[in-house]
Amino acid sequence: MEVINLTHLDDQISQKPHIMAIGFFDGVHLGHQELINRAKELARKQNVLFTAMTFSPHPDEVLKGNKNRKYLMTLPEKIKKMEAMGVDKLFVMEFDRAFASFLPADFIQRYILNSNTKHVVVGFDFTFGFKAQGNTQLLQKESKKSGFGLSVIPKKTYLQEKISSTLIRRLVQEGNVNVVPYYIGSNYEVSVNILPYKINGNIVVQPSDKSIFPRPGTYVVKVKQGTTTLHGEFYQFSNSRADNVLKLNEPAYELGDVCSIEFISRVNVSESLSV
Repeated sequence: MEVINLTHLDDQISQKPHIMAIGFFDGVHLGHQELINRAKELARKQNVLFTAMTFSPHPDEVLKGNKNRKYLMTLPEKIKKMEAMGVDKLFVMEFDRAFASFLPADFIQRYILNSNTKHVVVGFDFTFGFKAQGNTQLLQKESKKSGFGLSVIPKKTYLQEKISSTLIRRLVQEGNVNVVPYYIGSNYEVSVNILPYKINGNIVVQPSDKSIFPRPGTYVVKVKQGTTTLHGEFYQFSNSRADNVLKLNEPAYELGDVCSIEFISRVNVSESLSV
């Protein structure tokens, strides 16, 4: 997969015909996956490039000054997921105040009409352009006028509740990691750095400052590094980012500098083991 970093100064993103999925895609939940797979299916049928456009950072960081915002997926994790889903080319648009000031018509002209975009796939609540003035209704109008295809993916629900990144963030932060697979199709996974010391022989890890972590407690986890998958328990004693201990069921196994942790379930305090 090719990754293209864009700024508001880029007025054309592709010369080759392509079908593009557009969204922020934090966590790439089941609704996002349906959207991305729909774009992939159309691209394969029409024998054109399958592309996606995402944005970095989140608009709230720029427009609301929320510099402490945390993500279900950091940008490198999102890129890895997009590649796994078969995206041929990923456009990462820098979201800054200049880009936020674009009128919806400017966005359509630059990134759809000028860029050989044959079909666009978005979610039902997608907005774009200055003060989010652009929406799916405007895209439908312009699609009919200008001749590009448009698919709008409807709301996806679980237990009559909309599947959304906001909901999943809350579930993770509350420690309800066991229900997250119903919303993203897999366990919640975070990449962590392995610190160069141990506590009582157990590994100490540190996540990115931008990653959402479950609330303090003990969790049953899978640890993945390359093709190796291990099992163990993860202990978070406080909200400190450097207060996380990983106890493997295979204590002799030596991990490298980085691994990913899949959270399976939270352990009741009475069941938790001492480290």
